[in-house]
Amino acid sequence: MKLEYLLVHGFLAGLAACVAQSSLPGTSLGKYKVVATLATNTCGSGINASNPWNFTVQISQDGSTLYLANEDGSDEVSGSFDSTEQTSATLVSAVTENVNSAATAGGTTCNLTLATDFALTFASGSPPPTFTGTATYAYSVATSVSSNTDCTAQLSSAGGKYSTLPCTVSYSIKGTRQ
Repeated sequence: MKLEYLLVHGFLAGLAACVAQSSLPGTSLGKYKVVATLATNTCGSGINASNPWNFTVQISQDGSTLYLANEDGSDEVSGSFDSTEQTSATLVSAVTENVNSAATAGGTTCNLTLATDFALTFASGSPPPTFTGTATYAYSVATSVSSNTDCTAQLSSAGGKYSTLPCTVSYSIKGTRQ
């Protein structure tokens, strides 16, 4: 499934979306309203990094794996978690895709990797009533995918969105169960 990656209103068009929250495996822990406060943005002003950023996520647990999916389908991350022994989890995903269009880049390939990382600490309770943590989005040129990668067209100096690559956008987040 393709999507307009909506990390903050249209971050990176065309990244492959992960599974929507309705199909998260395991037992649902519920929906959480999240308020994210921008901490850093090394990607530059071409990125519309909302501050604050408000969104809703669905969280589920399947065995020792915790899943989190943004309700708009823009993020799905997962990682190890045992609610009987842990109160924190690091949930990650990575997607690589060619983001150059033939018209903008003269047919060259720009394979960008988006690594998404949610580091969460949960309040006690079953299911947890709240969580805090960070959400980090890191963009880098994926040279191992193709030796012919040229991401010059993605840089702001060439009319693109990014001041520099690699770059990151990070948020401090707080989630409350609805």
